[in-house]
Amino acid sequence: MCAAILAGCARMSGIETHAQIQDADKLDAGREVAQANRIAWPDEKWWEAYHDAQLNVLVEQGIAGNPTLGAARARIAQAEALADSMHAATQPSVGVDGSVMRERYTAQQFIPPPWAGNISWDNQIQTTFSYDLDLWGRQESLWRSSVDEARTVAAEAQMVKLELVTAIVRSYVQMALEYDLRDIALANKAEIEKRIAILRRSLKAGMGTEMEAGEAETHLPAARLQIETIDMHIALLRSQIAAYSGQGPGAGERLVRPEMKLDAAIGLPDQLPANLIGRRPDVRAHRWQVEAARNSIEGAKAAFYPNVNLLAFAGFQALGFEQLFSASAAMGGVGPAISLPIFDGGRRRANLSAKTAAYDIAVDNYNGQLVRALQEISDQLNILKSNAKQRTEAQSALELSQKTCALAQASYVAGLGAYAKVIDANIAMLQQQAELARYQAAALDGYAGLMRSLGGGAQADR
Repeated sequence: MCAAILAGCARMSGIETHAQIQDADKLDAGREVAQANRIAWPDEKWWEAYHDAQLNVLVEQGIAGNPTLGAARARIAQAEALADSMHAATQPSVGVDGSVMRERYTAQQFIPPPWAGNISWDNQIQTTFSYDLDLWGRQESLWRSSVDEARTVAAEAQMVKLELVTAIVRSYVQMALEYDLRDIALANKAEIEKRIAILRRSLKAGMGTEMEAGEAETHLPAARLQIETIDMHIALLRSQIAAYSGQGPGAGERLVRPEMKLDAAIGLPDQLPANLIGRRPDVRAHRWQVEAARNSIEGAKAAFYPNVNLLAFAGFQALGFEQLFSASAAMGGVGPAISLPIFDGGRRRANLSAKTAAYDIAVDNYNGQLVRALQEISDQLNILKSNAKQRTEAQSALELSQKTCALAQASYVAGLGAYAKVIDANIAMLQQQAELARYQAAALDGYAGLMRSLGGGAQADR
């Protein structure tokens, strides 16, 4: 009989997966990864390496109060609840049903006297039991798939947190740079004003021309515009950081100038690609999606086989209350309920095809994320390595410009040169200071990028 039943089932032949999961360790990580210095894994609070108390507070506020992160936590609870409901489907179900109905019974059918043609009560109470035997593991596969989906959502929430923290840190680094550039812009404006004052005095003494003074004054509006632009950037960054931390713009107005001091070593905690990217929440989320899709396929395959439910009930039913709990009012039953898919118009095959395609998509997405994750790590190392050289060159250029300023000042004091040369040297030095400040900010930003690419202190799945 079983053979006949199975022979009558809808067929799933010819539906197979095609994508293969990439082995991360077979990816060529490149020279930068292989030659990187060895460091410890990022701490969960990696931003504390900047030694800025205000930044620490902002990040903690963001983690606690950012609405996007709050929504991500709610999605975790939702996914876990769905997984619990799917698990409940694998367990026996027991319930109690009862009904009490006031009814007039017809005298023209099988209702016996004295109820026929009269009004009375129809009462029923029973206990029901049902259990899906799940002989082919369909319910368990669906439950496991929902658990994997919940894990996916949890990993995605971790990624939302990491992106949020990285955004706060990078905006804070940019704000620190804007403050440095503002100082330099103010000093540059002061040098321009000195030049204008000198040229105006020379003009009054008959030693200059109106053209020279006017030409110098044309640089002053641009200097003021630069300061105003920087002030706007600072205001926008304050508002942005406040929003990241789940607060209104007024909270940003109370932020003071950053004081960041990064002394963390640059390198990698591991050289094996699988270990390097195994802690990244986005990679883990894609891997859980693959597992969820795999279990969904098993559930779709199990739908092709007969389903057997064990059903039972016991209780009492009577007209009127007098005999409701008597032996004669007792009722009960037990038995299996079998459903056999024979012809459904291709619905089960289509469902299996969809689940199989979803698995292939999940695998390809996972493989793509592996490549992108390893690329990001390598790119961040390249950026930081190049930045170190750029800062060295910028520091050398600044030192040379400082020597030039000192020579110009000495020449002026000795009466061998005009003060205008001192001003020109100072302005050139300020430009070098601005370049160095940008490279220093890029180093702070690059460290945040490296921490993000390594997973931001998240632990590997066990």
